[in-house]
Amino acid sequence: MKSSDPEYPRLFEIFREECGEHIQKLNDGLLLIERQPSEAPWNEIMRTAHSLKGASRMMGIKTIETLSHRLETLLTQLNSGKQQISSTVMDALYRGVDSVSQSIAALAEGGEPESIAEVVEQIEAAAREKSPPEAPQVSESPDAKDKTSPAQGSSPTSIQKKHGIALSTIRVQTNRLDTLINQAGELLVSKIEALENLRHIEKTLDLLEEWRHTFARDNEQSPSLIRLDALNEELYNVLLGLSESTHRLERLVDDIHEGVRDLRLLPLSTILEPLSRTVRDLCRELGKEVELNLQGTATHLDKKILEELRDPLIHLVRNSIDHGIEPPEEREKKGKQRQGKILIAARQEGGRVWISVSDDGRGLNRQEIERAAIQKGIASADEIGRWQDNKVWELIFHPGFSTALSVTEISGRGVGMDLVLNRIQGLKGSLTIESKVGEGITLNLSLPLTLSTTHALLFKVGGELFCLPTDSLDKTLLLLPSQISTVEGKETAIIDGELLAFAWLADILNLPKEKTENVTIPALLLETQIGRMVLGVEALLGEEEIVAKGLGNLLGQVQNLSGGTILGRGQIALILNPNDLVGSHANQGQIRPFVSSSPISPAPVQPLTRKKVLIAEDSLITRTLEKDILEAAGFDVTTAVDGEDALAKLNEKSFDIVISDVQMPSLDGIGLTERIKNSDRFKNIPVILVTSLQTEADKRRGIEVGADAYLTKSTFDEKHFLGIIQQFA
Repeated sequence: MKSSDPEYPRLFEIFREECGEHIQKLNDGLLLIERQPSEAPWNEIMRTAHSLKGASRMMGIKTIETLSHRLETLLTQLNSGKQQISSTVMDALYRGVDSVSQSIAALAEGGEPESIAEVVEQIEAAAREKSPPEAPQVSESPDAKDKTSPAQGSSPTSIQKKHGIALSTIRVQTNRLDTLINQAGELLVSKIEALENLRHIEKTLDLLEEWRHTFARDNEQSPSLIRLDALNEELYNVLLGLSESTHRLERLVDDIHEGVRDLRLLPLSTILEPLSRTVRDLCRELGKEVELNLQGTATHLDKKILEELRDPLIHLVRNSIDHGIEPPEEREKKGKQRQGKILIAARQEGGRVWISVSDDGRGLNRQEIERAAIQKGIASADEIGRWQDNKVWELIFHPGFSTALSVTEISGRGVGMDLVLNRIQGLKGSLTIESKVGEGITLNLSLPLTLSTTHALLFKVGGELFCLPTDSLDKTLLLLPSQISTVEGKETAIIDGELLAFAWLADILNLPKEKTENVTIPALLLETQIGRMVLGVEALLGEEEIVAKGLGNLLGQVQNLSGGTILGRGQIALILNPNDLVGSHANQGQIRPFVSSSPISPAPVQPLTRKKVLIAEDSLITRTLEKDILEAAGFDVTTAVDGEDALAKLNEKSFDIVISDVQMPSLDGIGLTERIKNSDRFKNIPVILVTSLQTEADKRRGIEVGADAYLTKSTFDEKHFLGIIQQFA
């Protein structure tokens, strides 16, 4: 098939989805071959490589067909005993699978796959590697070729599928399912409107009945009274029929909405099982031994939540391996097992899912965190000394916070942890920490099962309707004015003997406060990741199930708002973000301590304190890109075409930060860094290396000559890049 064929785009989407399954099966199979070759489902693994080859041949994608063929050949040699399982062979197989994945990603973006010549050569070299005579045989008899051994069938990571399952399932494109979900949401809105109309008719009949009694007192024998009674009875019969059909509609809509919603629920294994490969690769890179245990992978979550949760979980696992788990020798000295353990456990309780990520490594060091916080001016020594441990642990979520002495692509605890928190809070979730020095750390995530519908409390502020998810509310209150007092210039309220910050919600939202004759003050007690506080409102209107709607790109980042909903009478109510509300008050100094809930984008440097940055880069494209990013963030940027040019510019004017490529003509980045750090005049200038070299040896070489941070271009991210720069600004 050619890409110009009309059917190609549709078939390619099917092919990409199918390849995703094949790639996951191959990764799972290779991990099992590496750990327990006798337990590996060899036939299924080779069949997967063969299926991948056949599918790519059908699509006319020669690159993936070639890679699949080489993988299948090498796997066959291993299975027959003609080749030995070794680190060289396994690395070649893993790289081949990764190259397939990268090729598919390139094609999906409309580009062309990169050259696979080097990858093919590595696989062929591994196939030619001489095996010792005593290499173990793992082949099966001819009669068993189409059967699965008991060991394979009982293996928890077996990739075999039972006969007939494919016939009982159907593939549905995600965009079609999203459309169905939205239509089911509109049905739910219609149900709410129907129930509201039914209540309105009931009230109308009650008013009609009251008027009839008044009319009857003065007109007992009037013919109009007889006609009025007949009309009342007829309307009552209509009401009975409408009530029956409305409640039947309510049950049907609820069943349809719940059924369609469940179609969007996927098991956590979708994003958790691929982490085994991440752990394996990172341990090889860092020379550590780590066992990843997964529990509750059958727990289901909304697909949208899973997509957003993938990166935070990967980041937490990488942090655990890089910072939490000690090297094997260090663990033995501490009396621990050489192999560290990471546990990801999940469970569902009601409408929420709880996920914990824990390791048995070093844990958090309070003294180091306090020192870093004081140096960054986050809090004074006296202030932070009074905090409980859980408040100190929250400091690692502060933007740019790190206790690491140097920063690499992996290291620097705190780099990206603020993004993890923001992502979790954006999913209407929360994140808490438990840690003991020397024993490890546990991060507890709480997330809603789905984002499509939620129970919310309706209330009025500034004459407008608003609502808040009930899971962020401790309770509603009716406060007496005497319960609100001023302490050190800040309004507070005493609730159940606890002194809490108080604020009028209208003030936070910059809305006018309407006068009321009420003796008591309706209020909400919020309980969030950031803290607890009390908000005064104008009126409480009750609880409803609502269909949450996004606000679109234009309003999606508006402070304090997370969405909107349409109520039964067609009214629109904005959904408030509880974390933003508490954060807004905290930023005014009303709540201490607090975790920043500001937008992800780094704040621009103010013109009065513009930092001067020197970029040394021989690539015009990279040089221009980095310059544009930094200037947009408020930095004063000067560029140099190589190391010699950079040294000349350093001697001409002063700079606060130097950013350099490694591979450059004349003087490379390593040599430039070494000269800067050996100079009494320049040695205190932070140097950040940004390069395509990404092996651990390359990174270690940069750090050894004095580089303060090391970033790789292959995983270049603007927000991450700015976050690192601003640590040294």
